[in-house]
Amino acid sequence: MKIAVSSTGTTMDSQIDPRFGRTSYFLIIDPERAKILDVIDNRASQEVAHGAGINAATLVAQSGASVVLTGRVGPKAYAILRAAGIKVVSEIAGTVRDALEVFASGNTQFSDGPDGDAHASSPSPRDGWMGGTGGGAGRGSGRGCGCGGVGGGRRRGGRGR
Repeated sequence: MKIAVSSTGTTMDSQIDPRFGRTSYFLIIDPERAKILDVIDNRASQEVAHGAGINAATLVAQSGASVVLTGRVGPKAYAILRAAGIKVVSEIAGTVRDALEVFASGNTQFSDGPDGDAHASSPSPRDGWMGGTGGGAGRGSGRGCGCGGVGGGRRRGGRGR
């Protein structure tokens, strides 16, 4: 069995990266020997505008892992992992070593679906942000604060509506 762990670094003492698609690294681990078999550098995903989760899920599937330990997985990445027969354990925190110990103890549950929005780290209405249309030379994001979606654009360009 191989386990893929989303990680901020390349060692067993690195922290779990809560972002599956935009994690810095995936450590491919043999859990029986607690040994890192491979390190997948996923840092390029932090610069792409779209598709980070899909690309990450494809990399993990190609690694031969049968389980993923991570913080959150979006719907598109989850669908690819599931299609590849890979089980997901989410809401994992701490170090890679800690996560492996918790997994080995049997005190984890496999996820039965994605962990919500594909862009979980983006502002959302429940965080007090409302989406809006942007203005101003095509450069404004128009993301407004509160007020039913009306607010100042966060980039160049005018007011969100």
